[in-house]
Amino acid sequence: MDQKLIWDYFQGEGVDSFDGAAGRLRYLLKQALRVTGSQRRLALNIGTGNGWLEIEARKYGLETISLDPSMIAIERVAKQCVKGLVGRIETTPYRDGTFDVVFCSEVLEHLTESQMHAGLDEIGRVLAPGGYLIGSVPFNETLVKSRVVCPDCGKVFHRWGHLQSFDVQSMTRILEGHRFEVLAARPHSFPFLPEISVVNFLKYYTVKALGRFGTPSAYPSLVFVARKR
Repeated sequence: MDQKLIWDYFQGEGVDSFDGAAGRLRYLLKQALRVTGSQRRLALNIGTGNGWLEIEARKYGLETISLDPSMIAIERVAKQCVKGLVGRIETTPYRDGTFDVVFCSEVLEHLTESQMHAGLDEIGRVLAPGGYLIGSVPFNETLVKSRVVCPDCGKVFHRWGHLQSFDVQSMTRILEGHRFEVLAARPHSFPFLPEISVVNFLKYYTVKALGRFGTPSAYPSLVFVARKR
């Protein structure tokens, strides 16, 4: 499935759909700063979203470049002085060993199996020796629950264009198969809270509390941190 029209929409008219991702991205950035220390590093963010991660990472000395298949996305973040290129994960337009960190959050689930494997090979190529891959995917998603039907053509598809589902074991196996040492792979709750308010504060901690009892909906994301062997 060609998802270009989907992403051009969400990078244009629907860009506010990324507003609730700050909690997840803040957590991933924290993991990157923890493993890289205080030294100045260079990172790549595959799938730029609204540019929040690139801008926030800069505050901590982690210069982060964008890679996105949508020209609309790259042009928008360029207005915020974020460097980036139009490109796809499976044909990353950077030299070997360029980056210390690669962020790949909520991307792999949109790929076919062959695209995913090609993309992970490319991430390994552009990472420096000992570099880190940090990202997330939906945790243990039941894909059929998000199927919709186009009222015009009758095509059945996942409402967000997801093609794959992952759990801790499968993600660990996949990353290890691409010569990564998996340092962490665990479910984590990131409620979609675009605005700070008392109600959203209560929602967030309710979801976290449910997670302590193993409620599946409390763990929408599977976070992973892996090091290039």
